[in-house]
Amino acid sequence: MIYDKRFLPFGLSSFESLMSASPAPTKQRQVYETLRADIVGGALEPGQVLVIDALARRFGVSIIPVREALRQLQAERLVEIRPHTGVRVTPVEIGALEEIFALLGALETTSALAALPKLGEAELRELDGLLKESQASATRGDSAAFEAANREFHLFPCRLAGYPRAQDMLQALFGEWERLHRLAFRDAVPPDLHQANREHEAIVQAFRRGDAAALAGAVRRHNATAADHYRGLLRGGSD
Repeated sequence: MIYDKRFLPFGLSSFESLMSASPAPTKQRQVYETLRADIVGGALEPGQVLVIDALARRFGVSIIPVREALRQLQAERLVEIRPHTGVRVTPVEIGALEEIFALLGALETTSALAALPKLGEAELRELDGLLKESQASATRGDSAAFEAANREFHLFPCRLAGYPRAQDMLQALFGEWERLHRLAFRDAVPPDLHQANREHEAIVQAFRRGDAAALAGAVRRHNATAADHYRGLLRGGSD
C-alpha cells in the first residue's frame, strides 16, 4: 500500500515509525497467555471449573477480554465452554497420543517440504543456530531449554514456508502435548535428547542438500521415534 505524505499530518517518517512499532500486549492476550501457561503447566487442573467473573477480577479486566481468551483456549482444546454449565479445563485424554503424533507428523512434513525451496543461506544459518541451541541444552541436561529450542526448531519450517495456519495448528498441538506429557508422563523415563538431536541434525542435512525425499523421511522418523517411546511407556504401564 502507498501512503501520500501530504495527507499525513505528522509526516511520513513518523507514520512509518508508528506502523513498525511493536504493539503492546492486549488485555485479551495477557489473559490468554497466563491462563494457557496455567493449564499447560498444571496449575489449573483437568476438570477444574473456571468462573468468568472471578477471572475478570483476578486480571483486573472486564469480562470481554476473558471471554475472548477463553474462546481462543477452546479452539486449542484446552478448555470446554458449555451452554448453561460454564467453562472447565479440558480433561487429559491419554488416547489422544496417537492422534497428536499423527497430526504433528503430517503438519511438520508438509511444512518442511514447502519450506525447502525457500531455504537460503540466511535461513540455513538460522536453522543451524536452532540446532546448536538444542544440542547445547541437551549437553547441559536442561530439559526446559531443550523444550523451548525444540519447539522453535519444529516451528521454523512453518514460518519459512509462509504457512500461518499450520503454525497455529502446531502451536495448539504442542500445548496439548505438553499438558498431556506433564500430567501423564511426569515421572516416566524421558526420551534420549542426544538421539533427538541426531535426528534434528539429519533434518538439517536434508535441508542443506535440498533433498526432499530425505527431508520427508527424516521428519517422519523423528516423529515416529518420539511416538514409539511414549507408546512403549503406555504398554509398560498397562502390564
